Formats: sequence, structure tokens, C-alpha cells
Amino acid sequence: MFNESRIDIYNFLYDIFYDVVTKNVYMMAEPEELTESDTKNGFIVIRVGDLNDNSEFNGQAYGWARCYVEAYIPKKSRGRLDVTKYEDFESGINATIRSHATNIVNETFYIQEGSVISMDYNETSNANNQFLMFIKSFVLVIDKES
Repeated sequence: MFNESRIDIYNFLYDIFYDVVTKNVYMMAEPEELTESDTKNGFIVIRVGDLNDNSEFNGQAYGWARCYVEAYIPKKSRGRLDVTKYEDFESGINATIRSHATNIVNETFYIQEGSVISMDYNETSNANNQFLMFIKSFVLVIDKES
């Protein structure tokens, strides 16, 4: 069985998404209190689903987890979509996912091509701020030689 730590997976995802579109990146959940930068510029939340072990007896240890990147994009005045900010978030997230799906050389973690799905919807934060959420989900493969 692979014994990969969930925090190692969160750290990998944090590192590949940090400063792609925003430096406001959070792990596991939306923060209880938003900073001024969060409400003005938006932020990203990274989530990791269940770890699924597919290890074999021959010493190959690998597994996978469905992961989520949630982009919280602030709306313009009167609740209108900020198209430019939405496009920046979407293109940055897509480029990062694409890059880590095609560059698998010597990486413990990589994104499985063809596993990417996305959606969007409106969200109201705990502080009553309105955001449009863009969510991207993908399968992260954990591949380790024993």
C-alpha cells in the first residue's frame, strides 16, 4: 500500500496553483474570515477527495484521488460577472492542469488526462460577499516505486 500523506498532496497542489492567478490559495476549506485581497481579487480553495489505493504485489505502489480547485471570483458592481477576472482564473487553472497532465517525467504526483471536469455557480461567503465559483475537478495519480 502506498503511504502517501494527504498533506503532501495538498502541498503539491498548493505549490502548482500558488501565484498562477492569485496568491490567495487556501487548503481544504474557504477561510472563516476573508481578507481585503480575497474580496477584491478572489481566491482559490484546494480540496482532495478519498485516497484510493491500487497497489500491486510486485512492489509498484500507486493510487489516486479526485481533487478540486474552486476559484472564488468576486462580482463587479450590481452583481455583474467580471469577465476578465473569470477568464484569468480559468485560463491559469487550465494551463496548470494541462501542464501537469502532460509532463509526467519523474513525478510522484501527476494529473490524469481525460479526467478533468468543471462547473460554475454562485456562492455567498460567510461575510455575505457574492462570488461566482469556477470549479475544476481532476484525478491526481500517486505513483511510487517501492
